[in-house]
Formats: sequence, C-alpha cells, structure tokens
Amino acid sequence: MKNWSSASAGLGLSLLLVSCSPLALKDVHFGWPVESVLTVNEQSRIEERRYSIVADLTPLAAEEFGDSTALRGKEIRLLRGDTGYYFVTGKGFKHVYVFSLAEGELALTTTIPVSERGLASPAMNQRPPYVELLDGKEMRLLLTPSGVTEEGDTQ
Repeated sequence: MKNWSSASAGLGLSLLLVSCSPLALKDVHFGWPVESVLTVNEQSRIEERRYSIVADLTPLAAEEFGDSTALRGKEIRLLRGDTGYYFVTGKGFKHVYVFSLAEGELALTTTIPVSERGLASPAMNQRPPYVELLDGKEMRLLLTPSGVTEEGDTQ
C-alpha cells in the first residue's frame, strides 16, 4: 500500500507540473509560399481571402507618401515571412515595412530603407530564413524582420 501511495504521489506531481507548463507547438513555419499582389480599393483597404487578412492602408500611405489616399487603386506586395512577420512594399515605395501581429492589428516592427528613388518593379520571395526583395535586375536584397542582411546587400 505504501508503494502505491508513493507512486500515486509521484504521478500527481508529474501531472501538476505538466499542467502548469504552457502549451507550445514548436517548429512552426508561418511563411506564405508566394507574395500576394493586392489592389488597394477606394476605401484604402486590401483584402486577401486566401490568407484571411483585411487591412486599412491609410496610415501606411500617409507614412510612405505623405498622402493618406496615395495607395488607392495601386498594387501593394504583401508576404508573410517564415517567422510570422508581414513584409509590405510596392511600386514607388522607398521602404519595406515589417509588421507583427498584435491584438486586432498589424503593428509596425521595422521600416527598412531599400531605394532612394522608389522601387520600379518590386517582387518578394521566400528564401528561408530570409525574404528576398527584387526590383527588376537592378536590386536583390535578403531581408530579415530587423533589416537587410549583409550577404543580401548587392547594390
């Protein structure tokens, strides 16, 4: 009987420790296989049905172009990187904006300067662990959520 109590107490302690530790699913890859090219509507909003994202780009337009309506009718490039950050840019942009998920919003994490004159023909690709930014044949950069990597800076 004493052995049973001892074993039972050990099992109870193990269950208590397991139930107190937070549940975590590891080795998750969030990246989208290809960028989404989205047209901004007349209300300055985008909608990506495939990945269930809707966002108002008015603040982004004001930040990048100094005009909250500047993106209406234009295309933007949106790619979710492998670590879950959202990379956003488009034609005429001088920056790539990196956002992270927050409660009910995408919060700006980093603004990466990529072109002094503005991108002419941008495209983004997954190159884990990086996001590759191309602008025609003129530029190829490898991006992380914090900026441009040394190895990708080929300008």
